[in-house]
Amino acid sequence: MWFEILFSYPLEVWRDGELLFANVTDPGWWIAACMILTLLTFASVLFGSRTRSLSLGKRLIIASAQTMVVLGVIGLLSNPVLKTTTMQPGVNTVAVMLDTSASMELTDAAEQQTRLESARDLIDSQLRPSLSAVAQTEMFEFARVPVRPNSSEPTSADADKTHLISSIRSVIDGLQGTPLAAVVVISDGADNEHGGRDIADLRARGIPVHTIGIGALHLEGETQLTDVKLPAEAPPNSQVVATVAIRHSSPGPAVLRVREGNRLLAMQPLDLPADRATVRTEIAFDSGSGGIRELNFELSAPEGDILEQNNHVERLLTVTQRRRSVLYLEGEPRWEYKFLQRALQIDDVIDLSLWLRTTDRKTYRQGPETATEFVDGFPASLAALFAFDLIILGSLPATSLTDAQHGWLEQFVADRGGSLLMLAGRNALDDGGWDASPLAHALPVTLDRERAPTYQVAEGVAVPTRNGRSSPITQFDVGEGHGGWPTLPPLADVQRLGDLKPAASVLLEHIGSTGTQPLLVTQPYGLGTTAILATSTTWRWQMRTPEDDPRHAQFWRQLIRALAVQAPQPRTLALTEQEGDIVLRAFGRDEQYRPISGLNATALLTRPDRTQSQITLTPGSIPGQLGARVTPGDPGVYRLDVTMEGAGSIETITRFIRTGVANQEYFEPTQNQALLQRLSEATGGSYWQPAQVAEIANAITYRSSGIRSTTHLPLWSAPVFFLLLLVLKAADWSLRRWWGRI
Repeated sequence: MWFEILFSYPLEVWRDGELLFANVTDPGWWIAACMILTLLTFASVLFGSRTRSLSLGKRLIIASAQTMVVLGVIGLLSNPVLKTTTMQPGVNTVAVMLDTSASMELTDAAEQQTRLESARDLIDSQLRPSLSAVAQTEMFEFARVPVRPNSSEPTSADADKTHLISSIRSVIDGLQGTPLAAVVVISDGADNEHGGRDIADLRARGIPVHTIGIGALHLEGETQLTDVKLPAEAPPNSQVVATVAIRHSSPGPAVLRVREGNRLLAMQPLDLPADRATVRTEIAFDSGSGGIRELNFELSAPEGDILEQNNHVERLLTVTQRRRSVLYLEGEPRWEYKFLQRALQIDDVIDLSLWLRTTDRKTYRQGPETATEFVDGFPASLAALFAFDLIILGSLPATSLTDAQHGWLEQFVADRGGSLLMLAGRNALDDGGWDASPLAHALPVTLDRERAPTYQVAEGVAVPTRNGRSSPITQFDVGEGHGGWPTLPPLADVQRLGDLKPAASVLLEHIGSTGTQPLLVTQPYGLGTTAILATSTTWRWQMRTPEDDPRHAQFWRQLIRALAVQAPQPRTLALTEQEGDIVLRAFGRDEQYRPISGLNATALLTRPDRTQSQITLTPGSIPGQLGARVTPGDPGVYRLDVTMEGAGSIETITRFIRTGVANQEYFEPTQNQALLQRLSEATGGSYWQPAQVAEIANAITYRSSGIRSTTHLPLWSAPVFFLLLLVLKAADWSLRRWWGRI
């Protein structure tokens, strides 16, 4: 408002208009006159009798002020005008679009009415009266699609999706042939269609879109479950870890639950901190039997949460019967070998192959498919090694393997993505000379043979660390009458470990006569994972507890499964939902896990209504990777059967994904100001707050499409120029008065 008072016209006119001087027919003469008057003014001040006694600096100041006054008068005499185009009143159309999706039914804390009611009052009291003076208005309401409102029965805000960008595009296309000057959108900025990438298409239509933001930018007390990530698949009856993201504006206690139908699978208390707006946590639960499980993640938010509809998320978990292959190489007979084998024998997911050196000249093999396999205690080729998901190394000296085999082990973890577990023993880790092998780089601790011997008899108990208390590896779900970690019998030995590497994570600690030291340590390396269990006496947990105590077997099954499941298969398929689309990424590798060149893949998409369509995957930027993006229809469970062909074989992988959310309108319930601003700026419009609605008519008059006419707006009467001349003359007079020359 103040800008228009001082400069006579709105900011839009000055920003887009062209400055001209109507009385200047020959610029050369005007420039010459300005130069002559400037020189005369300077000369009269510098050499005049009344200012001659002043210092040169004071004379220059007075001369500059008087010169600017003279130039200002000349500028006004030249008749400055702004050449601009204005919308012809009464012949153009402005489309007004009102968001009527479910999020507009929310009531912000500072308001006494819903967002939709506030928007309707704004349209009736200010927007339509101001626009009617400059253009005809066409009213639309939109959620998924725009419709003309029914005056006898106002639309309620109950639509479960907002298609903001496509609705604007539809209105513009529907009004083709009419002089459409602009589109005004009143919305909270929700866009469940994720159409932000189509803004460029709107810009190409050349119609300015003005947006009016409705809704609070911050909701005090609001808490929401923003994301839940699950593994692509899980073995049956295993611990599964879900990563959950929670966004909150007020701290306090909360409870996270995982349900399947009415059955509670897991519950975890949380304390949402005051110093972080987003919290990521993990919750572990049992995968159950094979098949597709529909899970519901629920958050009981702190007191004061104003919106419960965004506190639960549904996800699918695929539980497969695919077995994992484990190779255990042991250098000497010992109790740990026997009890580990016994614990894994009853596991219906693990295929365990064992090789034991009983004497210097005698070995024992169990589990291999052929009698000639592992005769020398190690797979005969890199492809045979890569067929396993997990390698366990017991008390085996590094000299038992060749240099090539040491290199294969490092490749097994880094390139194949396999897991490797090293156990404590007289010939393990530092004491076994493993510091000189390539595998030493992959381990979570540093090795140094000069510290040997590190293996020692030392009684102590195993205690989970902070990371261990949330890890599925160290969770006990035991029957009544059995305790957790505190009641387990003490261990009889421990191997001192070197310094932890930066990515290492300690899950268990050994607390005993030698102090506290790491017991179970893991680390990601390359595409795989390495781990160290610095004891060989976990068999005590079985021998010194009742026969029905399951903790020893449960610990080993959880440890082995967790490590083996992480290892990828040669051909994998990942499904994610991004911006409302299903994104497919297929990876194909040969038996040595090298990317397959010339890989082909097609997908059969089965929708919730049982209709199907074929999809061809195209090569990505990574060798061996193919991808596709599919826009699903209604929310529901989609099935994808992806067939990959290459390297002489064909394999089909089936995955399921749930898309969309029934309560999607209530996620991110605050005003999406960033999207509204980006939309208006990209199309040549402006973003407005509700208090600025009265200014929209002026903006459309001077910045719009439609039928327009050229206008020259005079500037000589703008108050700002007279104020400037008055200030300059007053400054000149005041200085001369102060310096005694008046």
